[in-house]
Amino acid sequence: MSQSCQIGFDVGGTTLKAALVSGGEILETVSATTPVEQSQAEAILVISALIERLKDAARRQQLELSAVGMGIAGLVDHTRGYVITAPNLPTWCDFSLAEQLSRKVGLPVALDNDVRTMAMGELAYGAGQGAVHMLCLTVGTGVGSAIVIDGQIYRGASLTAGEFGHVTVVPAGGRTCGCGNRGCLETVAGTEGILSLAERQLERGLAPILAQKLAENSGHLSPKLIAESASAGDAGCIALWQEVGHWLGLALAGAVNFINPERIVIGGGIAQAGSLLFDPIERAIRLHAFERPARAVRVMPAQLGASAGMIGSAVLAQHYSQKEA
Repeated sequence: MSQSCQIGFDVGGTTLKAALVSGGEILETVSATTPVEQSQAEAILVISALIERLKDAARRQQLELSAVGMGIAGLVDHTRGYVITAPNLPTWCDFSLAEQLSRKVGLPVALDNDVRTMAMGELAYGAGQGAVHMLCLTVGTGVGSAIVIDGQIYRGASLTAGEFGHVTVVPAGGRTCGCGNRGCLETVAGTEGILSLAERQLERGLAPILAQKLAENSGHLSPKLIAESASAGDAGCIALWQEVGHWLGLALAGAVNFINPERIVIGGGIAQAGSLLFDPIERAIRLHAFERPARAVRVMPAQLGASAGMIGSAVLAQHYSQKEA
């Protein structure tokens, strides 16, 4: 019997990546420019062309290709394979993507939200292995999460469970969030919030190492540069990560009390700060959560890195093909 494999997609704002995956191992990858402004019909053509290339790769390697999975940033009805809204892909709204794509390529196609597919990958092959109850966060421009209860993704009554970035952590005097509320976690832990905190430290003259690195880096400020400066001993950047970690830990303490996860997995660019970020997160959880659930939880960085989207989407595809069989 041939070894089974799946195709997993990572749908980025600029690049569409797909991989042939077997047992969590990426065998081959292909990519194209994400069809952001093209019509839905044109998007199907771009996606199906990548799938055909990977179908050829599967044939060459004598693998049995079972299904295609895609994780999309936005609101996705996984039961219908339907994209309801996708903020970064305006033409993908109200898109029966799975049905149209499946008809085009002759394979089952499964869709879900991108953070949920990341969680599936981490649960199967990454930092979530062995966990039954897990919270998976991805922190970048925004703060998204996926909830795993009894080994299954929990999506909520209207498929919107996991909007962790919009938990209010700074009720008085907090910055206005893109959602219209003030003091959301995203405003202090998302990329924009982190850069704003760094600019404040620079204006006060409290981040000399960061200022030097900025001068050497053509003035391009990024969380990576802030993390490098903190690792080099920049007091202002160390204080920044302690503040970000405190706000994240404060929000997570509520989740620890409410969900009682055994594992919290944090991915996205922010995770590169390492212990500078994770130590204050754990301190805040111990301080603000009940003792018993706080003792039960482990906070860990995600392990699959840049491959998380493709591997997680392949896991989604595998689950879907097994259900359809």
